[in-house]
Amino acid sequence: MPGIVSSIAYVRLGAPDLDVQEKFLQEFGLLTVQRDADRLYMRGLGPRPFIHVTERAESGVIAVGYDVHPDVPIESLQQRFGVQVEAIDEPGGGKRLCLRDPNGMRVELVQGREVAPELARRNPLRGAESVSQDHGPARIEQLAHTAYMTTRLQETLDWYQGNFGFLATDELFIEKKGNTLGRFVRVDMGDEPVFHHVLFIMRGEKDGLHHASFEVERVDEIFIGGDHLHGLRYDHVRGIGRHALGSQIFDYWMSPFEVMHEHWSSNEKMNVHSRFNEIQIGPGMSHDSGERPPERFVKQASPILQK
Repeated sequence: MPGIVSSIAYVRLGAPDLDVQEKFLQEFGLLTVQRDADRLYMRGLGPRPFIHVTERAESGVIAVGYDVHPDVPIESLQQRFGVQVEAIDEPGGGKRLCLRDPNGMRVELVQGREVAPELARRNPLRGAESVSQDHGPARIEQLAHTAYMTTRLQETLDWYQGNFGFLATDELFIEKKGNTLGRFVRVDMGDEPVFHHVLFIMRGEKDGLHHASFEVERVDEIFIGGDHLHGLRYDHVRGIGRHALGSQIFDYWMSPFEVMHEHWSSNEKMNVHSRFNEIQIGPGMSHDSGERPPERFVKQASPILQK
């Protein structure tokens, strides 16, 4: 049977100024769903009621939400995890279980959220005025994955794979196998194709969110959105480039509150039969195209907030 998690649902961040955060997220390509004095909900073009939440707080990450597989009743997980199902009082409703991973990160397992109507994609047809329509913020489909730095690498890997049925895709090691730098894991949907990873867990000197990654409508949206953000002088971290593992096109931007957001596109998919790879990495052994990643990219870890 496939794993209990079918996909990533949303990321929940903290920020001290929702006006500044909303402006950045709209220019990044997300759309406002609902906002009050303390919370800001944003969506993409796809059917999820929201994929990004910001709560008024200090800057950092509060939680990551995952969809429970529809064939697994969420109530059946109560005894397994020792927590009770609660109703979700947020756009789309539904139910959730709230857990804590080994680093204190809140993990929200959700099910039964309402499906939102999908939104119109960018019109590729040039208008009668002969002016290109390809400008403005990127058109974002959905949240694709997160990446995570931890001081408890093996414990964290065991927790996510053991509890949710995540499958190992690619593991990076330094000098010899067992000296693991990080591992990409994906959801288990049996024969159904899924993205290369739903989570990248890497070894580091602190615990925190490295980045949240958002799939764009088509690959050229990364260039369109990047031009738009450059023009507004937002903080560009890295890209445009390509991760060879997973064949992913990337561009990384820092929010005004030091949480990294990625524009992302990939056509490569895996399923339960795809092979696990262990890959040596080190100086002169890049598995990315383009420039060497800057130091602040490598060391990025937005703090985990206990809310």
